[in-house]
Amino acid sequence: MIRPHSWFALMDSTSASRSTSLIYVVFASSGLILLACSGGKNQRPADTHSTAAPSIATAQTLPPAQGKTPCAATGQWSDCTVFQALDRAGLAPRRDSVAGAIALAPLTQSGTRLLLGNSEIDVFVYTDAAARERDEARLDRTKFIEATDEPTLRGEPTLIRNVNLLAVLRSRSDHQRERVSDALSAGPPQHGGASSLPQTKVPR
Repeated sequence: MIRPHSWFALMDSTSASRSTSLIYVVFASSGLILLACSGGKNQRPADTHSTAAPSIATAQTLPPAQGKTPCAATGQWSDCTVFQALDRAGLAPRRDSVAGAIALAPLTQSGTRLLLGNSEIDVFVYTDAAARERDEARLDRTKFIEATDEPTLRGEPTLIRNVNLLAVLRSRSDHQRERVSDALSAGPPQHGGASSLPQTKVPR
């Protein structure tokens, strides 16, 4: 038999135990909710930063396309228009970054070297055609051949000139010599971006 005061004591302890359990559940639930909320807030900026960073890095490391920017059409040759003419002819020119400025005695004008497969071409650009002619006159012509000449066993370089351009091509391929000569003998880009064509007379 349970005494009255013992019964009340038992009820009090049971109620206290239930209250303690309820408080623990409430605090535990609140802790989970706070943890979930704080985790979501901290994760979003990290995801946004990690997604944006590679895109910025990729944009900065992309190199510009070489030889695709149109050159200025002035009616005179420049290093840019020479490179573009050879590129459009399908000769795949490459700049020789090791050679630096080219000096060919007795020329007074320094040049630039381009690589065409296993061949190379030295390009000398002058202010005008008269300056090119004066400097070209210094060369010993017996050491060079024209694009239309047959190469000899000495392997002379091919001399190509047009307006203010003087080029020295070192190639043993007749087909390549012809292609390079055709590409550079066509003339530099004229004002307006296109070469002027001769007028055709229509008979009446």
